[in-house]
Amino acid sequence: MSLSILVRFLFLAFFVVFVDGQCLDDQQKLLLELRSEFKFNSSISQGLEHWNGTGDCCEWKRVKCEDSGHVISLLLNSEGISGRIGESSALFRLTYLSSLDLSSNDFTTTEIPNQFHHLPNLAILDLSDSGFKGPIPSTLANLTQLVELYLPSNFLTGSIPSFHNCKNLESIKLSDNNLMGSLSHLHFQGLTNLSRLDLSHNSLNGTIPNHLFSFPSINYLYLSNNQFSGQIEEISIIEFPLLRPDANANENESDYYFANFLFLANNRLTGVIPTSICSISRLMVLDLSFNNLIGSIPPCLLQESYYLKVLNLRGNNFIGVIPDTFNWECGLKTFDVSDNNLGGKIPKSLANCVELAVMNVGNNNFDDSFPCMALPESLKVLVLRSNRFHGELRCGKSWPDLQILDISSNHFSGTLDSLNFSSWRGMMLQSQAHLRRSPSDILNASYLYRDEVTIIVKNVEVRLVKIWPDFTCIDLSSNHFEKEIPDAIGSLTSLYLLNLSHNSLTHAIPRSLGALKELGSLDLSSNKLTGRIPDELTKLDFLSFLNLSYNHLTGLIPTSSHFQTFSADSFEGNAGLSGFPLNGSFNNRPPPGPSPSEDSEPKDEEIEWEYVFAAFGYVVGFGSIAWILLCCRSLRERYFEKIEEVADKIFFERGRRKRHERRVRRREERNAFRRRHHQ
Repeated sequence: MSLSILVRFLFLAFFVVFVDGQCLDDQQKLLLELRSEFKFNSSISQGLEHWNGTGDCCEWKRVKCEDSGHVISLLLNSEGISGRIGESSALFRLTYLSSLDLSSNDFTTTEIPNQFHHLPNLAILDLSDSGFKGPIPSTLANLTQLVELYLPSNFLTGSIPSFHNCKNLESIKLSDNNLMGSLSHLHFQGLTNLSRLDLSHNSLNGTIPNHLFSFPSINYLYLSNNQFSGQIEEISIIEFPLLRPDANANENESDYYFANFLFLANNRLTGVIPTSICSISRLMVLDLSFNNLIGSIPPCLLQESYYLKVLNLRGNNFIGVIPDTFNWECGLKTFDVSDNNLGGKIPKSLANCVELAVMNVGNNNFDDSFPCMALPESLKVLVLRSNRFHGELRCGKSWPDLQILDISSNHFSGTLDSLNFSSWRGMMLQSQAHLRRSPSDILNASYLYRDEVTIIVKNVEVRLVKIWPDFTCIDLSSNHFEKEIPDAIGSLTSLYLLNLSHNSLTHAIPRSLGALKELGSLDLSSNKLTGRIPDELTKLDFLSFLNLSYNHLTGLIPTSSHFQTFSADSFEGNAGLSGFPLNGSFNNRPPPGPSPSEDSEPKDEEIEWEYVFAAFGYVVGFGSIAWILLCCRSLRERYFEKIEEVADKIFFERGRRKRHERRVRRREERNAFRRRHHQ
């Protein structure tokens, strides 16, 4: 009898263990119904494509269940889903769902459904970058268990609803939409756990409510690129919380997790920076750029710079000098005060910032010699353009990681051999491996901050909204440099842009420039260069912009097919220079091919010229005669296609690239936030 009981007990125990955590029948039916509702791209799907009705649905990809067999998590991001979510969708009957990710799909024809309130256990909702339009449903406020809400990079309009019922909210991201209206204290009232709020890149207006700074847990406040106005002194920055690290937090991560990030850039804020801002504990990123702020930079802001990694005051109306108060423990990595009315000299205490990577003081009124002693050797970007800097560039320091140097439009003089070009390993191809990281690796988290810089490309001012890790540039134009161009520049084999125009440089163009195989833009115009154009320049296959005008060059313009794609503007103002395209002479071209208009031209040659014309569109007219100039091999065609792609990446924020970058940053941001939340 006891043996029978024991057998029954063991069977029952085995059965319980076997079924524990298995998907319930009704849950599997709902998942299959949901799959049939969604239109999705099976070629990129990692989840829906594999839901086939066989096996335990809790083991299906992108599905997670609790022990009872109820589905609690669906990760359907980047599944290629399109169309709409119906009001009676099976999704809203998965009532045990606590985490739902539908980001990076294509719901461009629909609004966010009102039925999400049927998921009372929902703690994480991610609908970012999925093309939703219309207003944010007020019913989301009924999700009382909601902890994280991500709706960025959609086409949402209207005002922001109140979330005061969502007492558990810790992270809200509504950036990159078309939301408008003002904020009141009711929008986020009572959210005592809120630590991250991102409302950037919308059309919100009015004043910034003081209560946004008073949440006891807030440490990431991103309000940039809106239309907020008012006096910055009236904002209760002093209430930005004093955070104390959790004793159990990882020591290496605590500086980031418990730091404060304050982004108020690209608004209409006025007034002077209040000294109370210096009291913000663990302030790591402060971005007040592109507002209408006035007055001087508070000395305490630089003095209390141990935690401060990014200080961006660009594009305001600040006056006075940069205070000479950089602490000896300065931790700054980005310092940008460009486009203001600052003057005086660069403070020597800046040398205390031994980790400084980006320094931009361009477009001000600084009147100083080259600030050699103030510049740490850690620099990757140095911009002094459009000031009154003067004198020679004598400096014993080297900047091994330097990638961008722009000292144009100043009064520098002397020779260029005073610069130690051969020590700039950041502009040499063999060092590119250590540069190819995520753009702006400030704080080891590229999604937190992206440095910007303005450069001159093809005589046009271009604002790089992100500094690409392998972009290199030297701009020494519009100064008073003299004598020869140093051969050492030829060692900078990863250089993309070189501008030495509008100086008094003499002697011949060095043949060593032919070693700059990555060069895409070369401007040596308005100097006193002599001699012939070296044939080595014709081997620069990536070169898309060339300006050698207004020098004293002589001889024939080299006749390579690629080199002759440049217009006459590239060579004008050189009295001793001849050859195409200045005078249309082809007498020295080997060999002189027959005219395209001749009937005797071979048919295969005719097809080749037509192909080149269609691919590159270069038509150079002189008088009434048009010549098709470009003829190159298929390999070289791929090279030109590649350089166009690189130029797009460097100089413009293409829509698809922007959306991809935002997805990457959001994913990294969410992961970092969740690591902190679960510690």
